[in-house]
Amino acid sequence: MKKSWPEERSEIAIWLSGFLGIYKKWVDKILDNDDHDVTKIKIIELLAEWISKLEEMKLQIIKMPDTPKRQEEDI
Repeated sequence: MKKSWPEERSEIAIWLSGFLGIYKKWVDKILDNDDHDVTKIKIIELLAEWISKLEEMKLQIIKMPDTPKRQEEDI
């Protein structure tokens, strides 16, 4: 059974919040900290990985209906 748009939207919000939260922590704790050895290559690789995950989510969202699911009335 397909999920309703509000359910899909809620799951997208949860996923994006978690995704962005993880990477904000990485930037705050690792990238902004001179005690950690972070190279340009490491940053580029991580950005490529993050972009790939976002592209996957984008494709999933594109495939979702963009309107609330209508329930069929019993006749």
